Amino acid sequence: MSVKKLERNFFQRLLGLCATPKPSGEGSWKLQDGLVEVDLSKTPELQSPGGAVRLQGGGLEAPVLVINGSDGEFHAFRNVCTHGKRALDPVPGTATVQCCSVGASTFSYDGELIEGPAKGPLTVYRVEQESQRLKISV
Repeated sequence: MSVKKLERNFFQRLLGLCATPKPSGEGSWKLQDGLVEVDLSKTPELQSPGGAVRLQGGGLEAPVLVINGSDGEFHAFRNVCTHGKRALDPVPGTATVQCCSVGASTFSYDGELIEGPAKGPLTVYRVEQESQRLKISV
């Protein structure tokens, strides 16, 4: 199986610079009692399949990557690769996420390693959608 690689230059990979933005809408998410709630009406990045945001700070123990998947479902991951602790980005047009590092470890939406030097699977969080809200158990 051939794995599609994200278009990133050497320096972006060397420095581990991810392409996924933070949400642009103010107050688009909150953390309460181990549950991240994302307001989709305030998160335009998640309106279309392939869209994604990275959530960090706000009391989170670790950053979270949220994706509107190419499979029509929302997915959330602990945004830390198991090889080198770099951030992840979705790979457009595929059901995969990829580490921002030079190794470009690639994982399926269920967190399983497909290719690369990562040490194991990703932490995948359960996502429930209720109307214009996502609830992510972290």
